[in-house]
Amino acid sequence: MVQWLWPSVVVLAWILAAAPAAAEAAPEPLLVRDGERLLVVSPHPDDETLVAGGLAERVLERGGSVRTVILTAGDGYVEAVEAETGELRPRPREFLRYGAERIREAHAVARLLGGGQIHLDVLGFPDGGLEPLLHAHWARSHPERSPTTEETAPPYPQALDRHVAYDGADLRAELVRILRETRPTLVAMSDDLDLHPDHRASGLFALLALDDWRRLPTPRGESPPAFPRLLAYLVHWPRWPLGWDREGGPEDVAQRSLDLPPELPLRGEGRTCLTLTADEIARKRRALAAYHTQQVAMGSFLAAFSRATECYSILTEHDVDAVESRVERGRREAAARARLRGSPQSRPPRR
Repeated sequence: MVQWLWPSVVVLAWILAAAPAAAEAAPEPLLVRDGERLLVVSPHPDDETLVAGGLAERVLERGGSVRTVILTAGDGYVEAVEAETGELRPRPREFLRYGAERIREAHAVARLLGGGQIHLDVLGFPDGGLEPLLHAHWARSHPERSPTTEETAPPYPQALDRHVAYDGADLRAELVRILRETRPTLVAMSDDLDLHPDHRASGLFALLALDDWRRLPTPRGESPPAFPRLLAYLVHWPRWPLGWDREGGPEDVAQRSLDLPPELPLRGEGRTCLTLTADEIARKRRALAAYHTQQVAMGSFLAAFSRATECYSILTEHDVDAVESRVERGRREAAARARLRGSPQSRPPRR
């Protein structure tokens, strides 16, 4: 769970130096309109419920639709698989078994939370390996190999498309395909300032796909879709949510807001929060409890997200405009580091 922490300290220092701090103004209430088409882009099974379980419920309650796309099967959680197997070096088949179980849990949670109305897709890209897809593995000629499953393509029968490879171009194209099919009015995606590298990469891939989608020609006879509202959610940040790591888990804070950290830099148009009803909180808590593997591995962390609010940073098309240059800058920095290690790089295609 904490393998990624030390490199992220450097990332955090850069974030805090490069972006303005959050303003003191209270977040605006999140308005969920009738008939919204919500798309939730999640790095791992459980993230979608942690940060948007209540939002999904509210959209469905107002006659809308919800589609969730989970980028990985969560099969790279080394500490959890070590604990389950009792092995210091679990074999690839153990990670594959763990990933299959997490996929089953995700489908069960979708049925529980949405009453069968949530459309769930699992892509099966490498858990713990999304950031290298941005920086080093853009082409099928140079796919990434998962360090845990040793696969170079989605191995799970439930994956949306098993013919894709572990490369950035294929992941980007999968998300564009989903955007074309869904035509969302509301997109909830990982904040690319999140300290977990999979979460950062997930947010950047979502922005890249949105950039591609908005440039596609509109089919004859159809009106171009309006650009959706963009909500960036946070999961990993130092000492947040407050109290999650206390012995015995967090105190009962279900009726308190889960405000974003004040030091999280502001971007876009500020922040917004959805206030959940007591029933929505209770259903979200039951849904998170159905992630049995994660309750064992990090139950107190999951419990800390069952709060009275779900809060987001509001992104805009300006964030989409800037994503290519941000990814290119990250690629150059990663390439410089790789040259010191003697590792090859490939360049992401511009669309």
